[in-house]
Amino acid sequence: MAGIGFELQRVLRRGGIGSFFKVVLAGSIVVAGPWLLTILGIFFIGKYAETSIGALRNVFTGSIVYSYAFSLILFGGTHYIFTRFVADLIYEEKRREAGSALLSFSLLIGILAALISGVASLRITTFSGSEQFTYRIALILLFVSINLTWLLMIFISLLKKYMAIFSLYLIGMVISFLGVKLLGIPLKTSGALLGYSIGQTFIVIALYLLVSMEYKPNGLGFKGLFSYIGRYKFLLLTGIFYYWGMWADKIVFKIFMGNPVPGTFFQIFDYYDIPVYIANLTIIPGMIYYIIVTEIDFYISLKDFLKGLHENTYTKIQKKKYAMINSVKTGIREQGFFQGTFTAAIALLAGGISEYLFSGTMAVGVFRIVLVGVFFHLTLLILIIYLFYLEFYLYAFISALLFFIINLSLSLVIALTASVSFLGYSYMIASCISAIVAAVLLMVSIKSIDRELYARQSGS
Repeated sequence: MAGIGFELQRVLRRGGIGSFFKVVLAGSIVVAGPWLLTILGIFFIGKYAETSIGALRNVFTGSIVYSYAFSLILFGGTHYIFTRFVADLIYEEKRREAGSALLSFSLLIGILAALISGVASLRITTFSGSEQFTYRIALILLFVSINLTWLLMIFISLLKKYMAIFSLYLIGMVISFLGVKLLGIPLKTSGALLGYSIGQTFIVIALYLLVSMEYKPNGLGFKGLFSYIGRYKFLLLTGIFYYWGMWADKIVFKIFMGNPVPGTFFQIFDYYDIPVYIANLTIIPGMIYYIIVTEIDFYISLKDFLKGLHENTYTKIQKKKYAMINSVKTGIREQGFFQGTFTAAIALLAGGISEYLFSGTMAVGVFRIVLVGVFFHLTLLILIIYLFYLEFYLYAFISALLFFIINLSLSLVIALTASVSFLGYSYMIASCISAIVAAVLLMVSIKSIDRELYARQSGS
């Protein structure tokens, strides 16, 4: 993503409030477009279109939340492999092959997503007659569009049409809002979900057309893609366990402490869910700072080090290596300070946020604990990206696996003992410990990166 950062830096250097807002909007869409707009969309729909959703609001909200959760739980690992595959094609200037890979993989994931959501919809018996049929179509459309959006995110981060991308997202969310209002009244809850899904489908189609202008496919084909699974198995496993770890506490608390939605397999636990969703939005400023500042500084030092490996003397190579190490240390420290300051400010305003946005019903204590968890979660994510850059995939996998195991284990303990006062601690502790382990693995391994690279070349 360093290329995005360079472009956003150029925009920011133009000065003016317009450039600042352009960077903020573009950065937000690149780092968290679907999640950000979905949370905001659900909030505004619930606030201004609640009567259109019908009596089964929990079915509506549960369908959306579960669709997002399982899109990552089921397919999150494949995103990492697909990203690596596409990145290699683009590096080799095979743009049409990259476009073909997107089209082919989108068809594959789309078919799988349609089958999975179709089967899942059979277990939802809240509706009857035509409403049941409408709901099934809406759920399939929603789940497919969400999964395809994640794939398109990989490509839109390569485009420089940030305002066009933001506009498409915004139009899509407006269509979703209007769809809920217009279809919700005559068709009730199933119609409201269909209206929402139509807006999300618009986003997918519009983004694909935008991407295909730059990466025109030359047919279908998965040539070379599946071989990446064997070559980069730890990359795949990192993606799987990272997303499992991210959702472990939410799923466990829903199962053991949530309220079942009649006629569905959904569990609603607003006491924990709402603080989590709002707290996760605080990761966005830190990610924007990362792609504009932290990642670029590291990328420049890494590129300088790699370029000098075969040109410089041993002394100069060591000098450039330690310059890169210092860049990592400085980046982590300054990133932590930036995100920590923002997190602390939001924590202080937690009471006001609860009162203003949720009429005082949000669990402020849980929100503050989750905020700390999000801080360490962002640190973990950045450390994993560093490990990806250096191709220490095994260490990234160990960090992600630890994140999953700790969060799952502690969440089960909290849920089985009904310790409501400890909600959020499992996520916070898991994020903290796995971030520390990732940092240790990174700093130990980076000191021998020159020998590691020579060893890789000798073994290839």
